Amino acid sequence: MEKNITKMGRYVVFDCDVGNDDAWGLMMLIKAEEAFKRRVELADSPAKFEIIGITCVQGNTNVDQAVVNTLRVLKAASREDLPVYKGCSTPIIQNRWENPENFHGKDGFGEVQHETRVNLDLVRPEHAVNAMYDIVCKHPKMVDFLLVGPLTNFAMCINMYGSEFLDKVGKTYIMGGNHRAKGNITKSAEFNFMMDPEAAHIVLAHVYSPITILPWETCIDGDFDITLDWRLNVLGSIQSPFIELLNLVERAIFVPKGIERWLVCDAVVVAAYLFPHLTVKQSRPYHATVELTGTHTRGQMVLDHLKQQKDNVNIIMEVDGEQYKNIIAWTAGLEGIDLDSELGRVS
Repeated sequence: MEKNITKMGRYVVFDCDVGNDDAWGLMMLIKAEEAFKRRVELADSPAKFEIIGITCVQGNTNVDQAVVNTLRVLKAASREDLPVYKGCSTPIIQNRWENPENFHGKDGFGEVQHETRVNLDLVRPEHAVNAMYDIVCKHPKMVDFLLVGPLTNFAMCINMYGSEFLDKVGKTYIMGGNHRAKGNITKSAEFNFMMDPEAAHIVLAHVYSPITILPWETCIDGDFDITLDWRLNVLGSIQSPFIELLNLVERAIFVPKGIERWLVCDAVVVAAYLFPHLTVKQSRPYHATVELTGTHTRGQMVLDHLKQQKDNVNIIMEVDGEQYKNIIAWTAGLEGIDLDSELGRVS
């Protein structure tokens, strides 16, 4: 049976290390929240969907720059009202491994010049970890977490508050890990998990209800027929401050590298959260953990294919690439794409 998730009144915390991929996921979430508000105004739904916090963490760049990038996105989206919190600046165990690549540039945003500065006074004084706890205490079981960067903030909240936090968490969605040992930053580890393996291990070991995980292989091996040319010349032609910002950033990141395929995985997991009936073609339950000590496999997510332990994750195995392309076009504001009525339907 289908139901509308907003009938219960949902809140979302978006935990991110904003690069261009996080930016698209955040914009998708903002677009969805605005669509819900329109439905309320039209009396189509008495419920609400609210972004209640954006928490920043180190990952694509340092945490201070992640905050700056977040504020740039919010300014472009005309949503500087959304609360932003600065989180953890280092992984739980420091200096075990350093990111050698800086794929998104040292600042996470292509190292381009911007005409205006952001207003850092908009950042809330409370630390992101404490904010996560305070938010779930105000809205027990009604707060869903979309975790699209390293899991340090969420893991630290678990370490600090334990069951007082975990008992109040709603749904948890993660972009990260790998289910076939295919790495993107080391031979066998995905970036978000490798940037803080201990944090990923803590989260998988302690969250009670199954976590929904979009792993790296589902994205990179999926049927996503989205070219960089389509991104820059079709979506890129849309007149909006957000598209103008991301055109600048993504041209700087992708064009010099000669990349032809455009895929922003963080937006895929947000699409899976908002439009599960459209996007998720196949998912499977497993017990998952994270390797911490392997010489070649540190940071790898390990699944119990023998089914000896209780399932703790739902792995998204396959995504509908055509539907996702429509959703990302809707996010950008491409004319003729209307998905508002599809929001909130879950099976």
